[in-house]
Amino acid sequence: MTTSIEELLGLQPPTANRKKETNNQISFSLLFFSDVRKDVTDKQKYEFVRDITVFGDRAGFTAIYIPERHFYEFGSIFANSAVMASYLIPQTTRIRFRTAGISLPLHHPAEIVEWWAMNDILSGGRVDLGFGSGWNKPDFIYAPEKYAERRKICSEWIPLVQKLWRGETVAFPGPDGELIPIVVYPRPLQKKLNVWLLVTKNDDGFFWAGRQGYNIFTMLYGNNFEAMRDKIALYRQGRKEGGHDPKEGIVTLMLHTLVHESRDLVHQVVELPFKAYIKSSLDAHVQALDDNEGVSAKEKAKILDYAYQRYVKTAAIFGTVDDGRKVIDEAMAIGVNDIACLVDFGVDYSLVKESLFYLEQLISPYLP
Repeated sequence: MTTSIEELLGLQPPTANRKKETNNQISFSLLFFSDVRKDVTDKQKYEFVRDITVFGDRAGFTAIYIPERHFYEFGSIFANSAVMASYLIPQTTRIRFRTAGISLPLHHPAEIVEWWAMNDILSGGRVDLGFGSGWNKPDFIYAPEKYAERRKICSEWIPLVQKLWRGETVAFPGPDGELIPIVVYPRPLQKKLNVWLLVTKNDDGFFWAGRQGYNIFTMLYGNNFEAMRDKIALYRQGRKEGGHDPKEGIVTLMLHTLVHESRDLVHQVVELPFKAYIKSSLDAHVQALDDNEGVSAKEKAKILDYAYQRYVKTAAIFGTVDDGRKVIDEAMAIGVNDIACLVDFGVDYSLVKESLFYLEQLISPYLP
């Protein structure tokens, strides 16, 4: 196989720290992605997402990021991000709604613009869209003919979505292959759509996103902070070569987050659910590999334990407020300017809600 399980889960050892750079601007968002708890109902999961979103709306978080997941228990409550946003929008006043992300080849570009134009109107212009090419084969029962060319389709269709959002006429094949020019209605409130591209390990992806003028949504997936610094530099270089201001553009980094007054309590309560979260993610990716039969149970267990230790120490905001600020400052030093706090990875909901007091303390000094 061309990609190892170690690379998929981010098990490369950290490198020595370089001298930190300064960056005094950062925003904070909330990410929902992965809740695989079996001791609560789906309705309770939706209510948890609502409660956290309402908190973020009040506490100064910039946005929530909503995923798209299909046909797997891992993140299964997020089958349609537009429907999720429409549930949350009326309960908020200022927080933005972003996707992380729409699997673009699974949908018609006009359909996406129709759905999200409605949400843009309902939210008063608080919609941004993030896109990815998709990776999970079962998802592509919606568009089986697009799987092989999914990355090419994603890159070609994002500009179509942008054109339709602006109100331009775009022609698409209709019955018998006839090209039919359309304009999408209703018209969104925002004249321009802010676009995020999901990129993890691929250097070319960071550079290309910069050239296109897109924002970036990423995670420490096979990377540490030092490796991510280099990728962000490529992104800024791409923006410059594409004629965009290299200082502009948002780099959003996902970090699992639980903050409390007791570091010991945090590490105690995150171990089991976080290992379960990693295992669920690992199983999903192993199923996507062509030679997954070569990954033994013993190898999975070793990878799981190593991944947990690494994530807790180097790729998450776990611990006290002071612990969290060290991670934030390190992220800022490599050029991250938006941190998406992932809070739904299986920890008891009451404890997560209790931790929000400390999370608000954590981010407040960084807010304008």
